[in-house]
Amino acid sequence: MNALIMWGLTLWVPVLMCVLNINEAKFKKNLAVGVTFPRAGREDAEVLRLLAGFKREQIVLCLALVALGVLCLVLGWPGIDFLPYFLWIDLMIVAQFVSYARWNGKLKAVKRAKGWTVPALRAASVTAAAVPVKRPGWWWFIAAAVVAAVPAVFDREMWFAYLLDAGVALGCWAGAKYLYRNRAEAVDENDAVTQALTRVRRRAWDRVWVLCAWTMAAVSVGIWLSTALPAAGGGAVMLLTVALALAVCAVAVALEFRVRRVQEKLTASSGEGFYVDEDDKWIWGQLYYDPNDSRTVVNNRTGVNSTVNLARPGGKVLMAFVLILLIVAMPVMGVCFDMMGPEPLVIEDGTLVAASWGEDYVLPLEEIESAEIIDALPENGVRVMGIGLDSFLKGKFKIDGGDATLCLDPRTGPWLKVTMTDGTLYLLGGGGSREDILALLGQIGG
Repeated sequence: MNALIMWGLTLWVPVLMCVLNINEAKFKKNLAVGVTFPRAGREDAEVLRLLAGFKREQIVLCLALVALGVLCLVLGWPGIDFLPYFLWIDLMIVAQFVSYARWNGKLKAVKRAKGWTVPALRAASVTAAAVPVKRPGWWWFIAAAVVAAVPAVFDREMWFAYLLDAGVALGCWAGAKYLYRNRAEAVDENDAVTQALTRVRRRAWDRVWVLCAWTMAAVSVGIWLSTALPAAGGGAVMLLTVALALAVCAVAVALEFRVRRVQEKLTASSGEGFYVDEDDKWIWGQLYYDPNDSRTVVNNRTGVNSTVNLARPGGKVLMAFVLILLIVAMPVMGVCFDMMGPEPLVIEDGTLVAASWGEDYVLPLEEIESAEIIDALPENGVRVMGIGLDSFLKGKFKIDGGDATLCLDPRTGPWLKVTMTDGTLYLLGGGGSREDILALLGQIGG
């Protein structure tokens, strides 16, 4: 089930990336696939041929990535669920990046051969004028943070998760305020177009951050309801929360395409005479590098998003962090997740020890009120905090309306049900045989 959920949440991403990249082949702000062209270049046969080839490759790449993901999901490997998944994500990102860079290089070669490059100094002299745009008030983000934090009052065990969601909601305010820069919206000397482009982009930028803040509030409330009302469909509440988050993502994507359509429309007649050409500052059309730019975060040239300036120390650090996370950390996480699982239960120094990845549970024998073997796990359990994999359940769970601590492999029984003198309930099991569990019971005295 975990594998189905993971792949189901990500198999659509190559399709989205394909659609976004195909949209990159449409001229907007004089750009196509990260290369600036004059109006004459938009109708050049060689340029149009390359753009058609780029679009075809995006479709082929998308189909190949989706097929590979489906193959990984259907075939699977016993005990290995996460490593193929994270490797596939790395492959998807790298393949898309390399494809874009390859066609960007081809288009730049045609541009140089045709003599369409604008002198860099003249291009750098154009900056976007400051445009007054009504910004969302800080209270939008404060309200979202409060809604996200309220469940912590009722659910003390998960307080840190709710406060984390609230902190992210406040972080969205900082993102909206500080991760935007009025610069890359100019395409030529038409100030009216520059101002219109800036207004459209900035409004969409603010809306995306407000949506993100309220998504965190919705997720926080959904987590609380799923744990507070397990018998009334807590799982359904979580599914609704996921559906809401996906809906918000859809709205954000719709805003992205709306901005691109407006950029395309407003700059349809640009490219005659002087036009802004910053191609020399964009490596492979995707990585920004300008030592003369003092800002670490800059706007992408099209759409809504931002990126970092690799010429600045902060930009280098952020990019290194992303590369380490993608290339190193994700496969390592996959291996770690696949290795998770409980070890066989043992009794050591007068305690019952349920050892596993991370925290171990150590139960003094004198504090055990009762212990029994069970051959079936409760079917209505809801995870409150911890790990919930197909092969490993660990942490706090709601079972039959009560609290329980689990550390077991749900695929292989029997399991040990332990009740402590203070009423705490444990369900434990590390894949041991019935004989092993009976031997433990004899030592416990159950």
